[in-house]
Amino acid sequence: MTDTTIITLRQASSAYAEAVRTTQRFFDRLEDTDDPAVLAEYAALAEQEKIAAENRLDALEAAGIAAPSIDNSPDE
Repeated sequence: MTDTTIITLRQASSAYAEAVRTTQRFFDRLEDTDDPAVLAEYAALAEQEKIAAENRLDALEAAGIAAPSIDNSPDE
């Protein structure tokens, strides 16, 4: 594994963690769920998390790191 692969993986993981922390801080200060701006802000934060997660997964794949997902388990 090259140094750039590891650096990319670290950066992608850090960006994902920060996206999750940003969403958590949003919920920490949330007071009014009836405000339409709340839904709009949450939608933007959720999209940022999704993009960061995809980037992290891409970096993991590029590094050759994979773990079977429980989401792919057969239905009973």
